[in-house]
Amino acid sequence: MIPLGMRVKVELYFPFRRELPAGEIVLELPEGASAGEAVAALVAQFPVLRDKLYDSRGNLKRLVSALVNGTSVQFLQGFSTPLSDGDELVLLPPVGGG
Repeated sequence: MIPLGMRVKVELYFPFRRELPAGEIVLELPEGASAGEAVAALVAQFPVLRDKLYDSRGNLKRLVSALVNGTSVQFLQGFSTPLSDGDELVLLPPVGGG
């Protein structure tokens, strides 16, 4: 029997969420996948997110923020942060203000 890997719940907020179907998003990922790999899997499943999350060179946009289990990846290992089964990844749009 081939192991399924791990399941990671993904939360997205406006404007990322508006083009996606309602309901919970759960990704099946290989064990030890990173936050960045989860984003890539999300975009593979929902290509409409590509231009919102990646620049023209295929890099994650600098102002996209992510939380793993409530902690900003900025305080962990960035988008290289490894995920575990049952983790929650939250993607937040750029925030502006003044």
